[in-house]
Amino acid sequence: MKKEIRNGFLTIALLISLTTVAVAGEVDLQSIFPPSTARLLLAQENEIACTMQFDPVCGVDGQTYSNECVAGAAGMEIANAGICADEGASGCPELFDPVCGEDGNTYINDCFAGKSQVSVAGLGACTANGCPSYLDPVCGMNGRTFVNRCEAEADRILVQRKGACDVDNCPQVFSPVCGEDGVTYDNACFGEKAGITNFTEGLCNVRSCPRIFVPVCGIDGMTYGNACFSERRGISIEYAGVCESLGENCPSDYLPVCGMDHETYDNECQLDNARVQKLYAGACAGS
Repeated sequence: MKKEIRNGFLTIALLISLTTVAVAGEVDLQSIFPPSTARLLLAQENEIACTMQFDPVCGVDGQTYSNECVAGAAGMEIANAGICADEGASGCPELFDPVCGEDGNTYINDCFAGKSQVSVAGLGACTANGCPSYLDPVCGMNGRTFVNRCEAEADRILVQRKGACDVDNCPQVFSPVCGEDGVTYDNACFGEKAGITNFTEGLCNVRSCPRIFVPVCGIDGMTYGNACFSERRGISIEYAGVCESLGENCPSDYLPVCGMDHETYDNECQLDNARVQKLYAGACAGS
């Protein structure tokens, strides 16, 4: 692997140390949805967290939203206060069985999603970043296990393989987390190996770095999640990208291969980086 510093990439990596990232909290959808008002369309959007107040408004699309904030999160202009008059003509059941639409909005059931001509991305309410809430874990290159692939992609983290990260083979990447025990761990995988279940991203008791994952290789041979983390440790950057010890800088292409460990990797590059031999092309049976 070439170790030349590419000015463009390194400049981007250094700039992110000055970047801040805001993350919206998750909205408790069921608490704003009493049984007597079951025919509602709920909406969420990145960086917007609406209150749980039930004060319905009718959008110009003919759909009822739980409150003005939720309508605004969906980018919908309000026609009038209260539940839409012709809502009963929708033909959709009043059953609360939320689904996450591909538009990042939560619908009370797939019928209402279909009425809005939105495809269903997954069962369950959308999370704060618009991802479905179904459980299909993947291991990110930063040593963190994500609920599903959408969650990893929302954080712009390359996925190494399907399934939770292996705590007996944690990646040598410094993307620190602060455990509930007040100890800083190199990444979430090492925290989990120590038995930590609750942690926050970043160093303990130190001004936080942005969450964005743009790896750089330090002169100490350690891969850092971004230039800010290497700066916090006082380590100079040798070059942009992961260190040679972690293998190649893999593309985000999803061309799954099954390894001899019977785990599905996103592509052959990720398989090689994990130092696992290929069993066959395609996802492992049962994945």
